[in-house]
Amino acid sequence: MKKLNILKSRRFKHGSMATILTVGFIVVVVVINIIASLLLNRFPVNIDLTEDNIYQLTDESVDYVKKLDSDVNIYVCVSESDFVNAASSSVYYKQAYEIINNYAKQNSHIKVQFVDLLEEPEFAQKFSSYDVQQSSIVVESDKRVKVTTITDLFDQQQNSSTGTTTISSKAEQVMTSAIMYVTDNEVMQASILTGHSETDVAGFTSLLTSNNYEVAQQNITTEELNQDASLLVIYAPTTDYSEAELKKLDAFLDNDGKFGKSLVYIASYEQPELPNLEAFLGEWGIEIGEGLVYETNTSNVYGQNFMMGLEYTKEDYVTDLRQPDLPFIGAYNRPLSLKWEESSNRTASVLLSAPATSILVPYEPGEDFDPNAQEQSSYAVAAVGTRTRYEGTDAITSNVLVFGGQTMFDSSFTSSANYNNNEYTVNLVNKLVGKEDTLNIVSVSFDEESLTITQSQFTTISVLFMFVLPVICVIVGIVIFVLRRNK
Repeated sequence: MKKLNILKSRRFKHGSMATILTVGFIVVVVVINIIASLLLNRFPVNIDLTEDNIYQLTDESVDYVKKLDSDVNIYVCVSESDFVNAASSSVYYKQAYEIINNYAKQNSHIKVQFVDLLEEPEFAQKFSSYDVQQSSIVVESDKRVKVTTITDLFDQQQNSSTGTTTISSKAEQVMTSAIMYVTDNEVMQASILTGHSETDVAGFTSLLTSNNYEVAQQNITTEELNQDASLLVIYAPTTDYSEAELKKLDAFLDNDGKFGKSLVYIASYEQPELPNLEAFLGEWGIEIGEGLVYETNTSNVYGQNFMMGLEYTKEDYVTDLRQPDLPFIGAYNRPLSLKWEESSNRTASVLLSAPATSILVPYEPGEDFDPNAQEQSSYAVAAVGTRTRYEGTDAITSNVLVFGGQTMFDSSFTSSANYNNNEYTVNLVNKLVGKEDTLNIVSVSFDEESLTITQSQFTTISVLFMFVLPVICVIVGIVIFVLRRNK
């Protein structure tokens, strides 16, 4: 009977209830943490609190990756611990690490593996023809392989006037491009033509390779042109083409009457007169003038008056741009003009032009040259000539695309998310050659970094919720139990 009285006592009732509630609360917390840990192991989740979600893939990459139904292996040739250590002290490596791992989270067909060649040198032998080294990144499918490097994930630009260096991330650009390259059913080929003392073409080549063109150089004076290529590029030659070389260009663009080929010609103010090449361009309706385009409206000047924001004059190549209001920067451009807009099966169109507040400045202006006294006008700086044939109602074209200056493809313009030089050019070329399923991911700037969760912060939060909080709950429960029992 005494035991029953104890069970009915107020102290027992309150003490037992408190104990049951405390134990129940602890059990719930523990179960929640166990479930959360299992879910995180199965579906890893990172919280990105940066303003532009720089640690996450863009919707364009996610949409593309989710549709993949073939296996892709990404091998990062460095130990994961070394990469994590670098990420803990560098926001650039942190962002690259998160971006690389995010691909595997979007599609189970994608696997990411870290391989330290210092410990597994035999791995490089598997890709012996690709010069795989420590810090290489190998992206592999059953169709093809693409090799890049960790340093390719970043872009460094030095301001020559201030000496400061700006670093931006190309991690998503490089990785999405590599995945597209190894999974595309067909890869477009492009030939960069040499043999006439051309200017450095690295900037334009980078545009093509980063958008999955298979780029090769061909010396037009000694080689036959690759008929499998869809695109030829002539980049600011300083000697003229021969009649035999121009016949090669004509034959390539005619393609046995089938058309479907394109040529990009990029002029330079450093070129001498090239009468044969310029006559060839004239056959496509485009003439290159003398002098340099100069902007008098200082609000549209970027650094100096020869560098200006251009106007888009043909909407067909603007509508797909993510931010069509961003400027395309023209720099040291020669003026272009059209011989005609339509002639038989040929058409010619202006694509980019300098504003109506522009003037022309001679290459060597005299001391008495006064910019304010010159007539202002709009000058074309990019144009396209097109030949068209029809198969039923389907138009098949060959195109000659002309830009008035090579400086607009300087990396300071093409790598910046503030300008449309990169995206517009890629979009334009892709449409001319009929390249589909293309993405153009902008670089990520770290100049104004917002709040982010680092690995150490993530570890601290995990320990807090998985261990510290349950222990505190247990201690509080024991204290409450003891205090109530002693009442």
